[in-house]
Amino acid sequence: MESHEQEAAVCSNCGSPKLEWARVRSAFWHQDTLVVVEDIPALVCDKCQERHYDDQTVVALDLMRGEGFPAEGATGELRVPVFAFGHRARPKVES
Repeated sequence: MESHEQEAAVCSNCGSPKLEWARVRSAFWHQDTLVVVEDIPALVCDKCQERHYDDQTVVALDLMRGEGFPAEGATGELRVPVFAFGHRARPKVES
């Protein structure tokens, strides 16, 4: 059922009927560590890019979280830059 449009489904975000199966990547915080999970099956809206996961996928992701994402189960590692928003924040002005 992968890589073809889902006829009966409608995007819950924008209402578009054009959803397509894809394998996606998503990031999760586990305690103070950011982890990335790849190859997640999802219905992706062609219009707004919203991702829709079936119950089996959600349960599998919850089980991965419950296992604590042990390092020995990782298939790779990413190095990402970190930036500070700092002075770019505007103070909230109350009227």
